[in-house]
Amino acid sequence: MDEDYVLLAGCIIVDDYGRMLLLHRSTDDYSHWELPGGKVEADELPEATAIREIREELGVDVRLTKALGSEVFEDNDRVFKFYWFQAVIARGTVRVMEEALFDDYDYIELEDLPSIALSANMLVLEQKLLSGAVVLGS
Repeated sequence: MDEDYVLLAGCIIVDDYGRMLLLHRSTDDYSHWELPGGKVEADELPEATAIREIREELGVDVRLTKALGSEVFEDNDRVFKFYWFQAVIARGTVRVMEEALFDDYDYIELEDLPSIALSANMLVLEQKLLSGAVVLGS
């Protein structure tokens, strides 16, 4: 059941070259690339969370285009369930909004994911993308 996990949601945004938009988290505890997204608030649907978190983290409005599924993963002895959505930028220019957490963003080739430091969620998503279990729409 969902109440057994910390619920998270976020967006996969792909540019015209097929590269995935990731944020670089740089804090005392973490230094890795991750999907933009965050915690589902009480009485909030994962879809609404994904849209809200993109606005908060990247300063853009998005339109969700496809639900890509969800997966449970562990990080620092906590269990999370992340809902992935594919989205397109509807309005705005991407920029880092939460500078205390993130120091950069970049569009990353899927083939380059194994060579960079990824969050626990991204490690799960990477395997699903590379195996074909999660397929991005065009």
